[in-house]
Amino acid sequence: MEYRFSLTPRLIALAIFSGVAMLVLLFALGYQVGMSMAARPAPAVADNAANRARQQLKGKITGDAAAAAAPVTERVNAAQKAAQ
Repeated sequence: MEYRFSLTPRLIALAIFSGVAMLVLLFALGYQVGMSMAARPAPAVADNAANRARQQLKGKITGDAAAAAAPVTERVNAAQKAAQ
């Protein structure tokens, strides 16, 4: 008994479609596995990020940040005055 296997355009299209579908599904599976394996951020990090976002929305800085930036801003202001 002999069977001739012929590659028809229909069979080639089906093979290409199946290969692309398999690649898409493997990518989606890898993405889901990667998301489940990713480290969850610590609650303190999330709270700090939320506080920083709120602070940026308000456009205000804390006294500690202003004190830390004072030497730099003094130099910048002095340089601007010298340039004028």
